[in-house]
Amino acid sequence: MKKVLIALFFAIASLPINAKNALVIIAHGSPSEKWIQPVLNLEPLLKKKIAEEGLKNISYIRVAMMEFTEPTIATVIKDCEKQNCDTVFAIPLFIIPSEHSEDDIPNIIGHKFNPATIKGLKAEGTKFVNSKVHIVLGPTLGCYGNVLEKITAENVKALSKNPKDEAILILAHGDKMYDGFWNTKLNSICKSCISSTGISQARYQLVGMGNKVAEQIIPVLKDLAKTKKRIIIQGVYLSYTAKDMASGGLDPKIQKALGNDVKVVYSDRCILPSATNDIVDWIVNQTKEWSQQ
Repeated sequence: MKKVLIALFFAIASLPINAKNALVIIAHGSPSEKWIQPVLNLEPLLKKKIAEEGLKNISYIRVAMMEFTEPTIATVIKDCEKQNCDTVFAIPLFIIPSEHSEDDIPNIIGHKFNPATIKGLKAEGTKFVNSKVHIVLGPTLGCYGNVLEKITAENVKALSKNPKDEAILILAHGDKMYDGFWNTKLNSICKSCISSTGISQARYQLVGMGNKVAEQIIPVLKDLAKTKKRIIIQGVYLSYTAKDMASGGLDPKIQKALGNDVKVVYSDRCILPSATNDIVDWIVNQTKEWSQQ
């Protein structure tokens, strides 16, 4: 009995008295400073908001990039170890569940083992996490709540002049493996835009990148142009806008297809930095829910 009590004493004594938790925001990453900076700017704002909310169990907050640039996920988790963090709550800052959030990141942090995925990531020079720190993956932006609906509707409303004469086209990159999630969320976003702006027609289109975008969206624009003469194109992207897309040679193709009677307006707003405060609030709310479990 005495030996059991001694063993129990040492087991209890070895437990952390004040567990240290980290909040890590994982974004895709990009070679573009314009893309990277709005994401990195979340870090000080989250620190301030976490302190204001009194979440004392979150002692370390960092932003990590999945690829292209430092700080990588592996770099940040290594730093969490140095800070003696016991658990990391990692939020993948992606629009909807995708191959990145459901396969790439879990393989990078050791939650999954998919040889094909790991081979591809290694070929891209990805650094993998090798750590005993407990990592909990949180949800993507579109999983819970209506933050995307709110942000998109506000972005469209900022461009609207005469709702009766206008239509909306929502663009997103999508992921064929997760079309169900995308269709559900984009339908909800369209309904929110109609309800918030008074514009009666809203459509969405999943598009890729490059020259094929024009042929993907022109049929939808032509259909909307049958009854509306001003069409607002709004992207659902983290740090990329419809105006960025148009500047890459898209606009001349669209104007040629629609003619001069239809005015196409490309939004210069995206999720970051346009709705930084909304994203900070959403992240903090997810963290609060997790920390209270």
